[in-house]
Amino acid sequence: MRYQSSRPKRQFLAGVRCPKCQTMDAVVQVNVVTPAPDEYIECTQCGHTEHRPDPDAISAKNHLEDELIRDAMITGTSGTVKFKP
Repeated sequence: MRYQSSRPKRQFLAGVRCPKCQTMDAVVQVNVVTPAPDEYIECTQCGHTEHRPDPDAISAKNHLEDELIRDAMITGTSGTVKFKP
């Protein structure tokens, strides 16, 4: 039987910048097993933490962007605006 620790597992992410302080190679990924499974990143320099986005929220955002692109193609408009002098 394999022993599994209840302590959070921390793993450094090489080549990743902190979204807040922009420090390179200071971000760790933290996996928590108990009491409820959780996963987030944490900066060892400034203490910034960030959770993964909700997959349903990402899917809804992508769906909305697809609809906007589809509507622009139907109406014949594009994202470029030209001003006449």
